[in-house]
Amino acid sequence: MKFRAVLFDAAETLFTTRGSVGEIYGTVARRYGSQHTPEAIQAAFLRNFRGAGPISIEDQKRWWKDVVFRVFNEVGMIQNFDQFFDEVYEKFRDSQGWILFPETHDVLNQLKDRGLKLGVISNFDSRIYSVLDSLGIRQFFDSITLSSETGYCKPDPEIFAAAVRSLGLPASQVLLVGDSPHDDVEAGLRAGLSAVLIDRNGRHDAKDHLERISSLEDVVAKVTP
Repeated sequence: MKFRAVLFDAAETLFTTRGSVGEIYGTVARRYGSQHTPEAIQAAFLRNFRGAGPISIEDQKRWWKDVVFRVFNEVGMIQNFDQFFDEVYEKFRDSQGWILFPETHDVLNQLKDRGLKLGVISNFDSRIYSVLDSLGIRQFFDSITLSSETGYCKPDPEIFAAAVRSLGLPASQVLLVGDSPHDDVEAGLRAGLSAVLIDRNGRHDAKDHLERISSLEDVVAKVTP
């Protein structure tokens, strides 16, 4: 099949946190009197964040504040939570909080050189624009489709339909790449796209019904005739 576009999930596909979320929250929280370990904060975050995202720009900061409040309500509330949250929220606005996977920039460059359209589809909020700018990759993308702008979160088919429309191509000509078996790959397949699971650490061996890759470098071979 000849693909004319590649649609990427964002976090944990193109880039990852600079340290664990627990480490980043914990570093800031210690300045507010927290004694909680990064491991405890990380475990609480994973229990309280299920991969969904804000579905409106107006509510996106409040959505994240609710998540972070639940995390620290579970491990132990800290002093001046509102001020703490504002500080930690800003950490994830740029490369303070995020780092590219080693192959990301080169792979995006190769795909553009081959004439493919590139898009992002993410349950992120509007901070993604400054994140992509700060990481030096925003210029590669022809479209960016967000839950906070469409009003739909993956795995809802509506966000996939919006992403495909933004590329101006039929779904059959778009390859989706993401790290979530359920929210990205299985949902993308149901929406009529071809889809591959980026599984860098072999965490999804049981998902043998899905096509898996271990590096974004494998995408280049996948779309090369």
